[in-house]
Amino acid sequence: MKKLLLFILTLFCIVSHGQQGVPFKINKQFYIKGASELIGNNILSVHKNKPYNQKTITNDLLELKYIDIDNNKTTFSSSEANLSNHSKDRNIKYAGLYWSAIYKYEKGFKKIEDERFYVYKGNDKRDPTINEILFKTPNDSKYKAVKGQVIYDSYISEEFEDTKPYVCFADVTHLLKNNKSINGTYTVGNIKATQGFISGGCAGGWLLYVVYESEEETPKYFTTYNGFESVNKQTIDIDFQSFKTTEAGDIKTSLCLGTLEGDQKLKTDMCLIFNPTSKTYIPLYNKERPAKNFFNSKITSYDTLYTDRNPNSSNTLGFDVLKINIPNKNNTTIANNQTGTTIRLKTKADGFNMFFVAFETEISPIFYESKTNTETILVVENTNNKLEENIAENTHVETKDITTLDNSVLEKMNKIKSSSIPNLKRGYYLITNMFSVKKMP
Repeated sequence: MKKLLLFILTLFCIVSHGQQGVPFKINKQFYIKGASELIGNNILSVHKNKPYNQKTITNDLLELKYIDIDNNKTTFSSSEANLSNHSKDRNIKYAGLYWSAIYKYEKGFKKIEDERFYVYKGNDKRDPTINEILFKTPNDSKYKAVKGQVIYDSYISEEFEDTKPYVCFADVTHLLKNNKSINGTYTVGNIKATQGFISGGCAGGWLLYVVYESEEETPKYFTTYNGFESVNKQTIDIDFQSFKTTEAGDIKTSLCLGTLEGDQKLKTDMCLIFNPTSKTYIPLYNKERPAKNFFNSKITSYDTLYTDRNPNSSNTLGFDVLKINIPNKNNTTIANNQTGTTIRLKTKADGFNMFFVAFETEISPIFYESKTNTETILVVENTNNKLEENIAENTHVETKDITTLDNSVLEKMNKIKSSSIPNLKRGYYLITNMFSVKKMP
């Protein structure tokens, strides 16, 4: 019995380690004055069009079917989500549509063997076209066909033998920009997934991540990552770089995530962020996402359940979409002048698959100007009187009335975009004695 148990544990570790996927890589980066919005919904549930709110049964014990709410013969699966807080002064910068699902075969079955174990089986057939779906924007009467990029499909590999998940992505920025209204109902149809039963539970859904520009917003850095990684016994770290936070004041930072296969009942899954003050990873959580059951089959916006969707299940059965503020009291998590951070994903019992990551943080106005302007007058003010006296003693400065400058010079100066820096007087400043090395030896 001990040898048999050891063999089973060894086999389990080998299988768990073999579930790898594709490492996350940067997909998009933006330095803009703006913010982001995130909506989505699942496409598998117990009912065709009714919300599912039960939370005491594990996913693999439920027989799931496609959600199909649109009464349209062209779709076999469909679900909706609403975007409602988009004002007229916001310009769409980017919109990314993601869909992901467990898809080993069209339909799975389960039976009991030896009166103790469930065995899951299917016909081992599935449609190879997973990247073609239907997408409907607000006020449209008809769907538009969308052909996305396959980020990862385990069906064509030897990974994830029990579930065969996939994830696809499409840039739909042009569809939102060309639409008369950004606010309203977004519907996604014909996402393919396994129905019935499968080991770990069937799961699937979609999300829409929108980045917009607005002069009313503070300068921010946005980045999205594409990939598909299994979080089981091993931890996964994702680094965010290429930014610099503000020099002073509070810093607002948020995180958007999409995962597949997390159970609401099972616990131990966590999302942590590195704290530079304590030099440790601290767990993220809010009232809808406990620290040790963070990925719990919900669609949430900050610390509330996002219910403006159809169906609006509180248990999305293995499909998680979330946007969460990173707590940053006294800037202990994201400090001033910080240029990078790391999140860590881990679990002990409830394995899950990460398929979408987006990071957003307020950045330094100076850093923002350096990323957005080709020609910028930087504002620097010296308050050191002794330094001014030393400069005056050793430097002869020739002054010239600005009215005597050549018209072409004045015209060029007027075209240069100036930098607005808090707590510094408006005006022209001269920066001298700056050096750089063109090429490292």
